[in-house]
Amino acid sequence: MPLDNRGAEPVAYRDAVVQDAPALAAFAARTFTETFGHLYPPEDLAAFLAAKYGAEIQAREIATPGMRYELALRGEEIVGYCQLGPYELPIAAAGTPFEIHRLYVDASVKGAGVAQTLMQHALAWAREQGADSLWLSVWENNARAQAFYKRYGFTHMGEHKFMVGRVADRDFVWRLGL
Repeated sequence: MPLDNRGAEPVAYRDAVVQDAPALAAFAARTFTETFGHLYPPEDLAAFLAAKYGAEIQAREIATPGMRYELALRGEEIVGYCQLGPYELPIAAAGTPFEIHRLYVDASVKGAGVAQTLMQHALAWAREQGADSLWLSVWENNARAQAFYKRYGFTHMGEHKFMVGRVADRDFVWRLGL
């Protein structure tokens, strides 16, 4: 494979399969912790990671009809992922909404177009599934993510409490009409 302009292997994209679950679980837990771990007491963070990012949980979600995990890979290493599927946010949504549940990239590829590619693929997939809107939840103080989503036209629709153990974060709920 040719190298990218940083001297690294290029990033490839594919849907996750159940066999990816252990690597995805490790990547998901690591990127969540790197991004938000400093906000929570260790016991709350550990409880959240165990409840959301275990390999068995990832395998079950990958295998769930209507749920999609797309991986960004450099060689065999996961450097990003997007999980989308059924709408689950606690704000009423008419029509046929879908939700971006997670979109994370490794620090080594931030600014390299990986998040943009994952988002473009998410938009295309949601449209193929018949979605008329795409929703997401973003932490109130995550300015970088908010700026990213605004570039795609997502707009603020409300707020909800995102629980990490006993800690309630204030998350903004955003919507994009498709």
